[in-house]
Amino acid sequence: MHSNMEKKYIFLAGMHRAGSTLLTSILNQNPSIFASSSSPVCNVLYWSNRLWSDQIALQANPNPMAVQAVLGSMIPSFYSTRPEQIIIDKGFNWGVPENLSFLTNALGYVPKFIVMDRPVNEVFDSYNELLAKSPDFVGNIHGFMEGMVLSHDNLLKEIPEQCFVVNYKRLCNDTQGLLNEFYGFIDEPIYSHDLSYIVNTNTDNDKVWGLIDMHEIRPTIGEK
Repeated sequence: MHSNMEKKYIFLAGMHRAGSTLLTSILNQNPSIFASSSSPVCNVLYWSNRLWSDQIALQANPNPMAVQAVLGSMIPSFYSTRPEQIIIDKGFNWGVPENLSFLTNALGYVPKFIVMDRPVNEVFDSYNELLAKSPDFVGNIHGFMEGMVLSHDNLLKEIPEQCFVVNYKRLCNDTQGLLNEFYGFIDEPIYSHDLSYIVNTNTDNDKVWGLIDMHEIRPTIGEK
């Protein structure tokens, strides 16, 4: 098992409905990679920062180094049972300015990001297809959209050199070329993926999200 000191953390952010389930399922064929399903880490880190800053005792007796140590331990601790060397945490709002700041402070460096990319109108169309099958959905699609667009745009504006953009059409139509570039981006040897039959590795319970077939993929490459 690899130690946490050896792990490489990469963060997946950007647009929903842009092939993240397909991409992570492909990458999970590589035994050195664990690409998560929907991760709670982004929200937990955000609220942990808020909770610490709200503590009156800490305001009266500041201890920023101790808080930094606690926050910095969260991501390695969350993935401590994973044997893979490369961890890809999927949280679409990592690129929102406040989240990006919290993340870089917790890690002590600016990490690399996979930025999912798809035109907003196509994302809306894809969500509308899901909503047609999910009449009991009570969430706020517009809220989802605002956060992911801000995350996508902020990452590409602030740290473009740390971003690997995965365009949905290219993912479907030039999969191998995109994968080869990705391995170069993360400084790892190219892995020979099987693109003839892709097993969905997503573990989300779509009933909890309220959107039927939200994480369904086809076993072969192609646009929906």
